[in-house]
Amino acid sequence: MADKKFLFAYDLTASKPPHAAFIAAALTEGLLYVYTVKDKLCRLPNTTLWGRFETQEAAVAAFNTAKMAAEKAIGAKITLEKRVVLAMNGATFTSDKRKAPDPKWTKGTKFATCREHQAKDPYFAY
Repeated sequence: MADKKFLFAYDLTASKPPHAAFIAAALTEGLLYVYTVKDKLCRLPNTTLWGRFETQEAAVAAFNTAKMAAEKAIGAKITLEKRVVLAMNGATFTSDKRKAPDPKWTKGTKFATCREHQAKDPYFAY
């Protein structure tokens, strides 16, 4: 697994609502909106994702791949209005949507646990 964490903040627009399709495609590319803070899982703010990648270029490529897959899913072009991609070093988070990991979705790594909760836990449903 890649060892560098990257944070994405972005705005998307399209003639059809793009967000659900983009989030589904982003999850496939390893981009998550659930993050581990100490012993809790937290949902990041809307239009904020994170992921683990070898390089910033790989992170941007994953985002772009997710955008293209979402365009295909909704049958419309998605406009990327803004995007910021930052290496995460010493970031702090707080969220009004947080909980302890559920054992049935807890995996061997924090990333895998976040991914399972994002994909399966209705508490974090987009």
